Amino acid sequence: MGSGLCLRAPRVPHPAVEATAARCPGESVTVGVMPHTKLLAKGNPIQVDPDQSQLAQLNVSAYERIRLSAGNGEASPGPVLIAISQIDQPNTPNANAIALVDSFTLAPGESASKVYEVLGDVVAFLANPEPPQSGIYLFFTIYGQS
Repeated sequence: MGSGLCLRAPRVPHPAVEATAARCPGESVTVGVMPHTKLLAKGNPIQVDPDQSQLAQLNVSAYERIRLSAGNGEASPGPVLIAISQIDQPNTPNANAIALVDSFTLAPGESASKVYEVLGDVVAFLANPEPPQSGIYLFFTIYGQS
């Protein structure tokens, strides 16, 4: 029978791991320090409108970086163009896209994950079927990291 004590070996830090903990069987271990991240928007999945869908319009000024992960459903009938634009005067009648930050196309069953340095206060994430058509399902998450 065991005594209920768990003897721990001395901790040997590993250069690739920021924080580790010696553990006994059944205990959890921390293998890294997670940066400050926050889920800002997600779709699991959304049906993209035949011409264009706005996935999100977000104020990202509190973050250093944003990560967009997106996947076009395997059963989607065609590709979808994902576009990220900087928005001037958001939530007003004069709102407009002032700069295209990035765009990329996802074929059915394809996915991508991209990280962007925050360039402005408000950005919009758009999905455009190519060519315009219905039946495209898109999975996406947008995270902010400070």
